[in-house]
Amino acid sequence: MEAAGIRAAAWVVGKALSPLSDGVLESWVASNMLGSNIEALKMELLRAQAVLNIAGGREIQNPALAEMLDKLRELAYGADDVLDEIDYFRIQDELDGTHHAADEHPAGCVRNLAQNAGHTARACVNTLNVGKHLSCFSSSASVNRHAQPPKLKFDRVEMSTRISDITEQLKPVCARVSNILNLELVNSSNTPSQDIAMNRPKTTPQIIEPKLYGRDLHKKTVLDEIANSEYAKLTVLPIVGPGGIGKTTFTQHIYKQKKSDFQVPIWICVSLDFNANRLAKDIVQKIPKVENENKNCSDEELIEQRLKGKRVLLVLDDVWPHHENEWKKVIAPFKTEDAKGNMVIVTTRIPELADTVKTTKCSLELERLCSVDIMSFFEECVFGDQEPWVDQPELADVGRKIVDKLKGSPLAARTVGRLLRNKLTLNHWRSVLESKEWQLQKDDNDIMPALKLSYDYLPFYLQRCFSFCALFPEDYEFGSEELVHLWIGLEILHSSDQNRKKLEDVGLCYLNNLVNHGFFKMNKLENKSPSYVIHDLLHDLAVKVSSDECICIYVSKVRHIEIPPSVRHLSIIVDNTDIEDRVLFEDYEGNLSALGERMKVENLRTLMLFGDCHVSFAKTFDGLFREARALRVIFLSGVSYNLEDILHNYSKLVHLRYLRVKLAYYYYGFCLSSSLCRLYHLEVIDLQDHYCDFRSIRHMRNLVKLRHFLVGTENLHLHSDIRGVGKLKFLQELREFRVGKKSEGFELSQLGPMKEIGGSLGIYNLENVQTKEEAKEAKLLQKNCLRELILEWDVKRSNKDHVKEQNVLASLVPHSNLEELCIRGHGGTNCPAWLCENLSVECLESLCLDGISWKNLPPLGEMWMANELGEEYQGCSISSPNFHNLRSLKLSNISCLKKWVGSGTCPLFSHLEVLVIRGCPELIELPFSQPPTCSQAWRDEKIGWFPRLWKIVIVGCPKLVSFPPIPWRTCAPCSAYIAGVGSCFEELIYPRRELELNLKIEGRGGQGDVFWSGLNFSNLTDLEELCMKKIPFLPLEHLRALTSLKKIEINGASSFLLPVEGANDGIYRFPVEHLEITGCDVSGKELTLMLSFLPNLSKLRISDCENITGLGVAEGAETISGEQQEQETRVGEEELITAAAAEGLLLLPPHLQELWIFGCKNMSILSNPMHDNDHKSADSGEGGGGGLQRLRSLRCLYVWSCPKFLSSYSSTSSVFPFPTCLQGLTLNGAKYMETLHALSNLSSLSECELFFELSGSDGLWSLLSHGCLTKLSLDSDSNFFSACDPSIPTPVSTNPLYLRTGSSTGFLSAPICSLLSPTLTKLDLMIGEEVECFTKEQEEALQLLTSLQELRFSILRENREFLWKLQRLPAGLHKLINLKKLTVDQCSSIRSLPCLPSSLQELVIVWCCAIQSLPNSLPNSLEKLTIYSCNDIKSLPRDGLPSSMRVLDVLRDNSEELRRECRKLKGTIPIVRA
Repeated sequence: MEAAGIRAAAWVVGKALSPLSDGVLESWVASNMLGSNIEALKMELLRAQAVLNIAGGREIQNPALAEMLDKLRELAYGADDVLDEIDYFRIQDELDGTHHAADEHPAGCVRNLAQNAGHTARACVNTLNVGKHLSCFSSSASVNRHAQPPKLKFDRVEMSTRISDITEQLKPVCARVSNILNLELVNSSNTPSQDIAMNRPKTTPQIIEPKLYGRDLHKKTVLDEIANSEYAKLTVLPIVGPGGIGKTTFTQHIYKQKKSDFQVPIWICVSLDFNANRLAKDIVQKIPKVENENKNCSDEELIEQRLKGKRVLLVLDDVWPHHENEWKKVIAPFKTEDAKGNMVIVTTRIPELADTVKTTKCSLELERLCSVDIMSFFEECVFGDQEPWVDQPELADVGRKIVDKLKGSPLAARTVGRLLRNKLTLNHWRSVLESKEWQLQKDDNDIMPALKLSYDYLPFYLQRCFSFCALFPEDYEFGSEELVHLWIGLEILHSSDQNRKKLEDVGLCYLNNLVNHGFFKMNKLENKSPSYVIHDLLHDLAVKVSSDECICIYVSKVRHIEIPPSVRHLSIIVDNTDIEDRVLFEDYEGNLSALGERMKVENLRTLMLFGDCHVSFAKTFDGLFREARALRVIFLSGVSYNLEDILHNYSKLVHLRYLRVKLAYYYYGFCLSSSLCRLYHLEVIDLQDHYCDFRSIRHMRNLVKLRHFLVGTENLHLHSDIRGVGKLKFLQELREFRVGKKSEGFELSQLGPMKEIGGSLGIYNLENVQTKEEAKEAKLLQKNCLRELILEWDVKRSNKDHVKEQNVLASLVPHSNLEELCIRGHGGTNCPAWLCENLSVECLESLCLDGISWKNLPPLGEMWMANELGEEYQGCSISSPNFHNLRSLKLSNISCLKKWVGSGTCPLFSHLEVLVIRGCPELIELPFSQPPTCSQAWRDEKIGWFPRLWKIVIVGCPKLVSFPPIPWRTCAPCSAYIAGVGSCFEELIYPRRELELNLKIEGRGGQGDVFWSGLNFSNLTDLEELCMKKIPFLPLEHLRALTSLKKIEINGASSFLLPVEGANDGIYRFPVEHLEITGCDVSGKELTLMLSFLPNLSKLRISDCENITGLGVAEGAETISGEQQEQETRVGEEELITAAAAEGLLLLPPHLQELWIFGCKNMSILSNPMHDNDHKSADSGEGGGGGLQRLRSLRCLYVWSCPKFLSSYSSTSSVFPFPTCLQGLTLNGAKYMETLHALSNLSSLSECELFFELSGSDGLWSLLSHGCLTKLSLDSDSNFFSACDPSIPTPVSTNPLYLRTGSSTGFLSAPICSLLSPTLTKLDLMIGEEVECFTKEQEEALQLLTSLQELRFSILRENREFLWKLQRLPAGLHKLINLKKLTVDQCSSIRSLPCLPSSLQELVIVWCCAIQSLPNSLPNSLEKLTIYSCNDIKSLPRDGLPSSMRVLDVLRDNSEELRRECRKLKGTIPIVRA
């Protein structure tokens, strides 16, 4: 039996005793029979606790004892349930003022007899009742729907019996455990369990793995550090990573390569026993003796003698936490006065230890190997020097799957390689893959023992916290609050110190310890709370160490998983793929149903369900969990139902501590029943991810243990609707409390008892507080844990009582620990003394003042105000106490604020990180305001006053004209949003974040030099995107600094290029790849010059530029290698400008890959080549002629609303406008192109969309015959196909074709449909507004499309307001034998559907408002039915849905009758969205 088993049993026993620790419960039951039973049970639990405490820390190997401890733990869990139920009824009595569970009644003996008789009678009735009932209590229904939810009644007789049974069973078990332990302890050592790890084999510098994989960059880092260490006395470099990641192997290679550079190389394996004296003895033995050394001195002194004048490389391998003094003693001999160049490399699993010992900025963290490197290492472990897979090719696929499971761990690869290399057979490899046999290896050098060593080192409470993470999917990202709240719900957090730390603080401490020990990795995201993840192999470890109590089941593996009888914590994961196949779904459903026979559901304390589709098994879960009445924790992720749908006895879960619900992304109908208010043990309710509703929150005050009620911003009313919230004394956060003027239970005094509130408290409607005495009843001064406080007066109130509001705010004094304060709409005339001259919140980190009318402000530096006469006066006292750590300051709607004058001596500036100023119309100066004439040194000095400032928001300050140059810092987060100010730009947005680095700036025209002076281009070298609107001109000289620029957007500018020197000399070259020009008055000549500066341009978008009238391709712009490359990529500027002498002509660089043109009404492309010798290549369609044929890299061309674009081409022209390389083409609103002849050269074209009138199909068959076209869209009212010659041979292309066309184009004719039948697989048929029905010829033609798999009927032009006249769909749809999907979209006059094909798998009906019913019988092949915005459909087909149905989606905008009927099918159809 491992010592963990003893600790686990002791933990459960201690937990069972916890309700009896304060005497409250004992006092409540202390009389007659029930009281004596409780005392007897307590004595047996204390006896068990004493026995287990004596055995704590001992390692005892005894299977019989293990079984007895399991029995003891099971009985302790039962005792915990009993005592918890009794405590539930104690709370209920206290809340209701009743005595239903008490042994003594105030009315005396006669009433006691009557009450006892009632309990006994109820017990007899329960014994005779047939059916299930919850032990010891039943519900009492109420007919008043506004009253409290039904109350559970207590059965004292049965409770007494249960207590006696547990007590009697505990007696012999405790006795036997005690006897066995006494015998074991006589023969056992006093070695703590973690000392077993001391026997691990010691590491040596001898290299075991001859080749190092995937560590080249890490190796370079270490070698550089070693080289740099030559100039320092001592350098300590830690190498950190989890067990099995290869720290020792990596360091062995470093040691071998660099040891010759040191006079004395030393390798010491430290392990868990970090003892300075022991290590000194080991070190001194590795150092050569010197002449005349003093042997009668300490080991430390001997080390100094032997190392004098020598450079040392010391490796301390496998270092664990230790006392700081021990570390100092070890390294002292290596940092003496004459020491130089000494290097210490420390390998450890503990990140915190690495940070403690390192002396450089570098701390090397080894991560898992990438897929390529781990595969290479795996192949070496299995095949050695042989060529991998050559003689066993059949093993390759299984081998890849095995490597995927190794998660990049070198130690895992070596462990598995040893298992596989001696038996290279497919059966053996498959068995290793499926059984994870490698995780069961017992050798100390195998992966799981290596990882478990770290786990064994943890204190038991941390082991407990970590092990429950096995219930979550791999790679799950935890939030810190999420973990702490879960641990609270699991009751594994306890405050044992004298200061009684809050559970939340204890939990955060535990989490930090787990991070420091390497079990969690913290991922920090900018401006977001950090997330925590567990390495995959550590997740496997959590699964292993918790397997006796925790189990995580994937639905697809239910049948094969082994479930121990001791399991009490269950999670089930439903992947979307689990319900894609109907047969598998039914199989999984049966397997889940059988779970009830394989596990004791009544023992479950935790239930978690993951996956947006787990609702598919709702009925199964409902049956499975009906007996799960001991639940403490419920976490449902991906919910699209109400709790009662899967937890039938939800209202009787009296033990529940933690309830968290995350809704599916598509579901908004979640509602919590009022029964929740009877679950008195609830401590955490987490509904913060989505919108939800409460049937009644009136009695939420009953949840007297509630600590966290988490809701989203849109649900804050759930906080403010709690009547009598003051009874929730442990609540940590109340984000919205609205003071009620007349409503009882919403007085400000409700906040008085809530002394533990520690998150955010928002108090609104403070205008309803009448006196300062009433304000003091909130007792804000006593809330020493409060982090954030919001005080708000309704800005829309009709009257302001300045004196009253002044007195109220003066009395709302918060505790000095407050970190964030926001005051809005206060009508008083002055800043309260506690925020000004008698500053009591000096530790504030964030201050927001919004809509105040004060004559003075808090001590924020030298601030000047203006009175009604416009006279200025100083509004801040600079002699007042100052804020010590104010990081965020927000000033909004302060009409009298005039100036904020700065100086380097203001202590506030050095801490400020965020500054937001909005709606201050008189503001003219800020501390960093800089007139254009000031020197750069003065600018730098001013912004230097704010060393931490990273975010500025200034909006609606029209008199403010000066700001710091943006950005004011580099290589760090920096953000600015400036709008509605008095400068020459209208708006400036600069976000510098982890995944975003762009600048948007909008000008007002004019003042070019002043405009661009607001940007610090030298700090924008890594800018990737620049968006400019209404700019005076483009600063070419400044843009040269933007060496990382990838995209430029210019909007609404006039001429944006000024004449500049060197424009034709090639000095302006920008790395831009994407350029967008929108709504600019720029000429073609000017834009041509602009394009010549962009040799890397691949995507160009031009919109609404009416001055550009012509479009061609520049000459002499081929890119070549060698010395001519720079000159050739200049796009021949001189020739370019000469060719573009006409102002309207734009010449494009020939290397463009994407070209988008929108709304250029006067633009047309050149029809003739610019040189006569190009005529020949143009005629052949080879891409050397006019038009755009010289764009030989062009892949995509999109042209919208450019009617003259093809005006120079005719349908009979022999010159083609587009290059043959074109793959995607969209033309919308183009005229002058009557047929597709001009496109017939496009042999690479795969997608073609034409949105204009065509009069003939000439060229269509050429396009199809090329064999690349897969999508053709012809949005036309014309009879396009009518001129088709039926004698034209069938297209040679065999590619599947998607065609989108109108019903009036002549497509639905027998000759056309016959020609397209072999290849047409998807058809979108758009119906004209006047079409009432299909002709017989059209219906017959449609039936010829035998390859058709998807068919959509839709309107020609989207208009949901208009009723299209089409009355019915073609009657012969059922003859389309290969049709898989049918969509009927916005056919508003269709009343019914025809007979559907037997092959149909998906039916989609959208915006068909006249359809009242579905066909009585749907095809047996149908798998998915989607109905959207069809309110007249009230029911499903009369014959029901086919058994093949997999997805039923009626969620959006349908009748409630239809949705209600569909909701009943949840659990019978895999996916139901209703």
